[in-house]
Order: sequence, then structure tokens, then C-alpha cells
Amino acid sequence: MNTTIVLLSVICLGFLFSIIQRSWRGSIRINQDRRNISPPQLITTSYEESPFSSIEVEVLNGCGVKNLAQHFTDYLRTRHIDVVNTENANHFNYPRTHIIQRSQFFEGSYRVAELLNIPKSDTTRILLKPNLSLDHDVTLVIGQDYNTIKPFRDFLKTQPLY
Repeated sequence: MNTTIVLLSVICLGFLFSIIQRSWRGSIRINQDRRNISPPQLITTSYEESPFSSIEVEVLNGCGVKNLAQHFTDYLRTRHIDVVNTENANHFNYPRTHIIQRSQFFEGSYRVAELLNIPKSDTTRILLKPNLSLDHDVTLVIGQDYNTIKPFRDFLKTQPLY
């Protein structure tokens, strides 16, 4: 019994010594950071302040490149666009990327075009096909020219595993 008590005392002293050694290094006390750190701005706050936050977009893969619609979704979401649907288009033979306005206001499609560096005057790529029964403002159909969209290309360079 006395041996057990001595053994437990040695173990307790070892823990105490370890704690003291971790707190003090060579007679220099390690200061613990006690700064008053204010919480970072919530992402929802910066999202709500974005001029793009009110746009709801559907992203469709129209060229057949695997996971491309998801990569575009990620790109748009980093720019505070609300992507409500991501899937494949009805076929994979779209030669060009199209921005289709589904609501009665062109503002949404113009803002998405701005993010993709597509001129507002390009009526071959920005189309008006209103459909008020849909739950989004803009449909983005990714065409085979997706590599020519510089902001998206730059975004992909920053992403791991692409």
C-alpha cells in the first residue's frame, strides 16, 4: 500500500513538473494572449451588403465537362450570387456560354455578365426568355467557350485539385 502511495505521488509530481515546465521556458514566462479580439464580421453581413445578393441563379452545364457547373457555382457564390440550382443542361452541345434572363428585369443578367466579363451589349450571349414560373432570375448555361472567361479561369487557378 505504501508503495502505491509513493508511486502515485511521484506521478503527480511528474505532472506538476511538466505543467510548470510548459508554462516557464528557461526562466522566461510564456505570456498567454489575452487580447480582446472582436468577432469577425459575419459572412451573412457581407453577403447582405453585396449588390449581387438579391440575384438568384441557375447554373447548367452545357458542355459536358465533369463538375464544371459546380465550379461555376463555387465561383458565383464567392461573389455573393445566390445559386439556387446546379445541374446539367438538356444537352452538351452549347458552343457559347449564355446568360438567360428569366424575370422581367435585366439587372440580374447584367450583373452576372459583369462578373464573367461579358459585355452587356452582347445580345448573342445575354438572352431574354422570361418565365415567371421559375424560382430564379437568371439561368447561366456554360458552353464550350468556358475557358475564355478570364475571371472564371483566374478563380480556378486558386482552387485546389483542379
